[in-house]
Amino acid sequence: MDWSKLRVLIKDFITPELRKRIDIHETRYRKAHDGYGEVWITLDGEKIFGGGYYHWYMNTLPIDGASLAVEYGIHKDFYKTHIESKQVEEVMRSGLHETSHITMNLRSYLSTPFQEIIESNNPIYKAFGLVDRRLGRRRFYKIQLEEHEHPLVKRFYELRRELFET
Repeated sequence: MDWSKLRVLIKDFITPELRKRIDIHETRYRKAHDGYGEVWITLDGEKIFGGGYYHWYMNTLPIDGASLAVEYGIHKDFYKTHIESKQVEEVMRSGLHETSHITMNLRSYLSTPFQEIIESNNPIYKAFGLVDRRLGRRRFYKIQLEEHEHPLVKRFYELRRELFET
């Protein structure tokens, strides 16, 4: 599936009141030897989240002694609804994301049952689940965020809470 189609499908899942405020972007560095790029999310035109191939490899991981699969960003938990590896969970919580971690999770989001999305500890699933049109007021108020939640999850939670309170 190409990026523009994925973007349209993801935006269709966002509640109509927030659809025009939240946007998802991708770019490719065509002159780079490998053509990799980055993905970012904006809220009211301001970048609030992002990641990219070069961001991943130019930064050091926030944990010592990471396995090679984690260090190179290929651990299977980066792409799962429920992250089992504490190392992967800590890396994702730190805000360091590779392009494929975001795009692959967004592709999987489209076919994942909503209950599984809401119960996810993967910040990409959880954040988009909070602004999903399928999330009602009663279910929303049952959601308890942890203190160490990903910044995107916190931001989307507050955004949806404000929407329900108006």
